[in-house]
Amino acid sequence: MSRQLDLLVPGLFGPVPVHPAEVPPTPVLSRLLGRADRLPGAVAADPCRTLFHLFGYAPASDRDCPSGPYCRLADDPGATPAAYVLHADPVHLRPDRDRLVLFAGPDFAPDRAEADALVALFNQHLGTDCLRLEAPTPERWYLLTEQPPDLVTQPLATVLGRPIAGQLPQGPEARRWARYLNEIQMLFHHSAVNEHREAAGIPTLNGLWLWGGGQRLPVPATAPYNRVFSPDPLALGLAHTQGIPTAPLPADLGAVLAAGDASTSTPTPLATGADLIHWSGIWEAVLAADGMAWAASLSALEQWLTGLDGRVSATGGAAPLLRLNFNLYPANGEHFRYRPHHRYRFWRQQLDLAPWLGDRGVRGPANVNQT
Repeated sequence: MSRQLDLLVPGLFGPVPVHPAEVPPTPVLSRLLGRADRLPGAVAADPCRTLFHLFGYAPASDRDCPSGPYCRLADDPGATPAAYVLHADPVHLRPDRDRLVLFAGPDFAPDRAEADALVALFNQHLGTDCLRLEAPTPERWYLLTEQPPDLVTQPLATVLGRPIAGQLPQGPEARRWARYLNEIQMLFHHSAVNEHREAAGIPTLNGLWLWGGGQRLPVPATAPYNRVFSPDPLALGLAHTQGIPTAPLPADLGAVLAAGDASTSTPTPLATGADLIHWSGIWEAVLAADGMAWAASLSALEQWLTGLDGRVSATGGAAPLLRLNFNLYPANGEHFRYRPHHRYRFWRQQLDLAPWLGDRGVRGPANVNQT
């Protein structure tokens, strides 16, 4: 039976501060992309909407990509469903002349006790029966509201390291929610948590960034995948709503194929027989504007894909190229479609990643178009 693998690699073509000469060699990946059919504009040009597309959803283009309720589901599967969920990530807002610049990420993340204390402070002073803050993980928080706000927000990834002016929520209710955000800043600024962080020389957590709000969408009639390999909460949440088994990435592609062969007798109900492999490390490096991490993750992906080249994998098996249908999505609007007969396209040149980076290669997080 023909096998299909979908590989989602956000950030494969940047933007990231890497000079084209520093892009590591990728003979397997470059051969695959060079011989595949290239379908530009086939999917959305950002990781969030690409994931929704792959799972069979089509969120409204003029509203937020509704990642909030699905990421919350992945972080807390037993939580009671909420009417509307926004990401409410804790951030550090730093004055810079006459503007506030936003910072977030692992270097600024709270520990469990700090997260619990700030969430309790919010719910005590600003929470209501219709508005509640949750922190199922210390670094990912969510704001639950019974009444969907009429807002359009900017993903956290687009604001990292940038002034927040012009990036705040827009829409008919923007003024009311701007007051909320100002109240949160004042409340957190005077908290015991931030007094301790400031005394310890740790950046304070003096704000929340609201984004990615929405409600769960109707579940498609057919599950698109038998299995989803991903560490990403959005992918895991989307899979969970459709009853699709999830797992971390195995050691190499050969292990994925071997596991698929062993499980073909019990596929996911109503699924198509495809597997989704979500390679998230490259995107994480893009968000951090870490060129070295991007190059390292790209090299790791190349090594992981050696099974596609017919070489022996760590599990002792070779990739069954004659039965492989392969789709690669770099989450920039492109779709590379490889089919078994494409291996005979010897006249096709390998796709060199360096020219694709172009002037996008030497940029920081201010140019990222999210998550």
